[in-house]
Amino acid sequence: MSTHKRRWWRILAVVFAFTLVVAACGNDDDDDTAEPAAPAATQAPAEEPMDDEPMDDAEEPMDDEPMDDAEEPMDDEPMDDEPEVMLISDECAIPNPESNFEIDIMGWEFPITTQYAEELEDCEEGNYSFNYQFLDSQEARSAMTQDAASGSPSFELYQGSNAFISELANQGFVRPLNDLIDKYRDEFNLDQIDSAFWEMATLDGNIYSVPMVSNTMHVFYNEPALAELGIDVPTTFDEAFQACADIQDAGYDIGFLYMLSAGWAWQIEFDSVLGSLGQQPIDPVTGAPNFSTPEGVEAASILKRLWEDCAPNASNSYSTDDVQAAFQTGEAILGHTWASRAGAMDDPEASTVVGEIQFAAALTPGTGTVAAPAYIDGWMIPAGTPEENVEKIFLAILAATDQESQEAAAEFGLVTRTGVSNPNGPRNAAAAEASLVNGRGVDLTHPAAGIARAKLGEALVSILDGTPVEEALAAAEEAYLAEAEEQGVL
Repeated sequence: MSTHKRRWWRILAVVFAFTLVVAACGNDDDDDTAEPAAPAATQAPAEEPMDDEPMDDAEEPMDDEPMDDAEEPMDDEPMDDEPEVMLISDECAIPNPESNFEIDIMGWEFPITTQYAEELEDCEEGNYSFNYQFLDSQEARSAMTQDAASGSPSFELYQGSNAFISELANQGFVRPLNDLIDKYRDEFNLDQIDSAFWEMATLDGNIYSVPMVSNTMHVFYNEPALAELGIDVPTTFDEAFQACADIQDAGYDIGFLYMLSAGWAWQIEFDSVLGSLGQQPIDPVTGAPNFSTPEGVEAASILKRLWEDCAPNASNSYSTDDVQAAFQTGEAILGHTWASRAGAMDDPEASTVVGEIQFAAALTPGTGTVAAPAYIDGWMIPAGTPEENVEKIFLAILAATDQESQEAAAEFGLVTRTGVSNPNGPRNAAAAEASLVNGRGVDLTHPAAGIARAKLGEALVSILDGTPVEEALAAAEEAYLAEAEEQGVL
């Protein structure tokens, strides 16, 4: 436990830096000025003939041959070398391909990924072109998995979270990037990305993504609406159940909004509540499941109550976008969703409550650990991508995740480079920091973890149709053990 806490205190520093406004940027790039070395080699040829030959003979090579020989490498060769690498622009500071190079990308959209897509477009001033296909997150994951499994992927880049990164990596569906990260580490200052984020993109020593987004979940609340009702912001699940009853008694349909509309959402929330109770869904070493333990039953029961008692007509049908819109329109005044949606609360084109939504740490069952995950998002290169294309694809990733790009992206969410912020960034830095530092941590990368997530999602969502909690968890455990053993990962 102490090791876990130390690791996430590093993330605290990253997130805390997000709250600071960078007053000046630009001291890091081009401060060094090259001073030419003294041309000692031009003097030596003159001295030799002066010692050994008559003065008349020495003057001829001194005036013509040695000076010509010395000046050629100094004046001509370096000047010829420098223009060979033509960068696209200051905004896309990577070499321009000799001919048009098209990159197809698949992922899912939220405000900060939209900004990163715009950063990629800067490279279209050169010979790059990009086709970004945004799907619903569940549909995108399924489509990317199928594309990778084909062995001849149609897409050059996949966008995904650390859980999805590990799932694809465990199946050999994405390419390790260590060689390219090492090659461009200094040029693109990749050590500015905190090591904890790199760990979240790593499996068995191989790095499969460049982390670009830091994410977690926490409480959102409409401050004036709660104040009018005399309701305090809850910190525990018990307090949330009381608050949701009071809000509904005041005439709101939604008392406390949790998104439980899909299997993957149930799985993430189950893992988070279970983690706040001090347990992981599977043993990190053996892979043995902890689904049906007393803690597992308690975690699933809390989620069931949040749906049934606090948002019976919303939690089971609202997507992440719907949850965001519910807060933006005042339909929901208290709930829990992704930190990456905070910036949208102050979007005057979509929100009727600009400046009214505030943020707090995720809920806890009273243990001190909050029910919040630690996530990153990044781009991956599919295995099976032609090797001659890989470096050009990777350079596009670097161009869109460099310091300038992350400064722009920080307007919409948490980024991964230490000390990078945006003066117009979301106001949820403290809530995100508290949820990351005190949360349940990172998803497991055990080879069976992806199977566990899939089977938990499939079984837990059946609670919406009336399946008892214990029965759903038993079904998930049975299905998990069968598939994990069949695949030989237990």
